[in-house]
Amino acid sequence: MSLVRKLLFPISILYYIFQFSRNKLFDINFFDITEFKIPTICVGNLSLGGSGKTPLVNYIINNYKSELKIAFLSRGYNRNSSGYIHVDETKNVEEVGDEPFLIKKNHKNLIVSVSEDRVKGINHTIKKFKGIQLFVLDDAFQHRKLKCSLNIVLSKFDEPFYSDCIFPVGNLREPKAGIKRANIIIITKCPYNLDTYKKNSILKKINPSINQKVFFSTIIYDIFLIGKIKIKINELFNKSIILVTGIADSSSLENYLLSKNIFFRHIKFNDHHKYSKSDINHIKSISSKMVVLTTKKDYYKIRSIEKLDNLYYQDINIKFLENEEVFNSEIKKILK
Repeated sequence: MSLVRKLLFPISILYYIFQFSRNKLFDINFFDITEFKIPTICVGNLSLGGSGKTPLVNYIINNYKSELKIAFLSRGYNRNSSGYIHVDETKNVEEVGDEPFLIKKNHKNLIVSVSEDRVKGINHTIKKFKGIQLFVLDDAFQHRKLKCSLNIVLSKFDEPFYSDCIFPVGNLREPKAGIKRANIIIITKCPYNLDTYKKNSILKKINPSINQKVFFSTIIYDIFLIGKIKIKINELFNKSIILVTGIADSSSLENYLLSKNIFFRHIKFNDHHKYSKSDINHIKSISSKMVVLTTKKDYYKIRSIEKLDNLYYQDINIKFLENEEVFNSEIKKILK
């Protein structure tokens, strides 16, 4: 822990008291809570960013979009607009935020909207589109005005919520006790060969209630890199590239590239970075004829400024290490 974070300990105490009190007031129904008849799935976390929510959202949408009319709702973090916006093909990434923009790119026929107020966002979407059978909400776990049918909380294997502290000393958005509101807990970005002993150790620390399910997942990488053309990842073996990221946690991608003997110079920006023309010029100045590799989210943001011929993205998916069918059965329960 850095010295700066230690010095902020008094602020953490005040923030803890605020969040604890806020949650208690919601628990006793002091504040109004809205629950919709349409099933709602919240994909969230206790920590600040980087837990792998977008791959899970894509997984859920991919599994059910052929049989259900699904709507996706997000806050649209770091967008240059406010209020409710329906995300269609005419909207740009700056207007709606990078994650909703990417979800729309991945699922062109999906209903995608953004709204800071999730309750208002759902109401607007229901009025605009008839026959919606499922709402998937990104990062709404702390939005206590809305009671979701299923709360899924993600926590990174390397930085689990139970070992963290509340912000600003740590990265927790609320006290650890908030995990009790989760129906499903997923430990993400696990090693592919995670052993039983380590799983049991994690389960013991989480200490889930009888009504909570815990799952373990990992990240799998596509063998193709997508850009102006497709190239196989093995074409970069033993070569040097430029890696550009503007995400909260790029360690998994870094480790993956190193495991493939792909060497890189890393241009690392903060999460949800808004690229500028000077950023693009800097990337161009050092990349020359080298491959510039980035995430899918960053790829579209960079291309909105300039279409670089040597720019590619590495796509990712989530994979459950076990009990995938149990996870899907929990979703099917709320759909009934």
